[in-house]
Amino acid sequence: MALYKEKLKKGFALPECEKHFHDFDETWMILKGKGNGYWLDHEGKREDFDLEEGDVWMIPAGYEHGSEGPNSKDFTISTFIGTQAPGSHPPKHYYVEEEGYIPMLQLVKHSSERYTVNSSIPETMKGLIFIEKGKAAIQEEPTPNCEAGHLLCKTLFSGITNGTERNVLTGGSYAKPWPSRSGYQVVGQVLEVGIGVEGFKAGDTIYSGEHSGHVEYFKVPVIPSEDNKMKLVIKLPGTIEKKEAALFGMAAVALHDVRRAGTKLGDKVLVVGAGPVGQFTAQAAQATGAIVSICDINVKRLDKAGELGIGHRFKSETDEDWAKISDHGPFDIVFEDSGADMFDKILGFDRQRGVLKNQGKLVVIAGRKDVGYNFNAGQFSELEIIHASHFEFDDLEQLVRLVDAGVIKIGPVIQDVVPIQDAVQIYDRLRDAPDDLFGTVFTWE
Repeated sequence: MALYKEKLKKGFALPECEKHFHDFDETWMILKGKGNGYWLDHEGKREDFDLEEGDVWMIPAGYEHGSEGPNSKDFTISTFIGTQAPGSHPPKHYYVEEEGYIPMLQLVKHSSERYTVNSSIPETMKGLIFIEKGKAAIQEEPTPNCEAGHLLCKTLFSGITNGTERNVLTGGSYAKPWPSRSGYQVVGQVLEVGIGVEGFKAGDTIYSGEHSGHVEYFKVPVIPSEDNKMKLVIKLPGTIEKKEAALFGMAAVALHDVRRAGTKLGDKVLVVGAGPVGQFTAQAAQATGAIVSICDINVKRLDKAGELGIGHRFKSETDEDWAKISDHGPFDIVFEDSGADMFDKILGFDRQRGVLKNQGKLVVIAGRKDVGYNFNAGQFSELEIIHASHFEFDDLEQLVRLVDAGVIKIGPVIQDVVPIQDAVQIYDRLRDAPDDLFGTVFTWE
């Protein structure tokens, strides 16, 4: 039954009402005056009612009813309807003489295991947590229960989000009070489907971009929020490698950033930083028809970009390196994916130009606490700075399509596939030697 508001404040005068019926229960609330009502039950037996202010008259579905009067001049009622079963007529007056039927609602009991315990799901599970600054640990914690509007899933693979998770681990701009957790790249198998969820069933393989962290079992919402924004959960087709989907978060961030920048055919694009997000940014930009260059101080990462089809690759360690990058520009769009202090190299100083063209776009992706740049350089070039945050469901849908078509490649970016039991050592490396890591996937099976 729907929620009704203001029904006790608003109503309508009822001098009389012809005999009719509905496919649903109807309730009359008498707001003022005195009058009468009658109904004919399913067998045709009539019953009359005296109605006055304060009364509530509830009429079952299929009962013909009306009011013959005389009703007082101020007889005022307000009405609302009950459950509209599938196949019901839209609300209005219907007549047995014309319709040739009388509806009847019946109680149907369906067996349910809503509150039974799924014996295959343990009461506790493994979860990775940042217990203090710079320190990760695996702990036992309660397994979540499925709720209305949610899926309960078992994790198959989860991927490290290198920049974001290192930021949180080391107390950067994204950090929260410890203990805390991070991570939004999870591939799971659906175990239970909550009330109200459609389009998913037990056994489905899904990717979740919600911030679940690295846990053995996760509960994730799938029903859109009040602003109709879709949750970041998508069913994976069988053609997608489950292990590769564990890096869909970083790939979707990159795709979202390229779409935010409006990258188009013929644009000269520079991607600063050839980590996983940079690799996906370069591929996504190239898919738009842009002329893409990528730079980094790590030659192995540049070689990887070459394997992925990025033709223009530059070291970016010395002034001479940046002079070569500049000679290849100026660039319409620069994506800053490294997190390093690169703004002076990109923008230049005062009227001494950097590598970005006049009225060019600088897309800031990698997390940091503060951004500083030479104001005159930005003003003289009429710089446009774009911030992008996470991704949306449509980015996920497009990513699945592009990966399935081989336009964006995930597999070559995966460097380490590690059982979750060894995760603490991985986070020690992420803290102390982040350049040693690339695409990292945890296995949970």
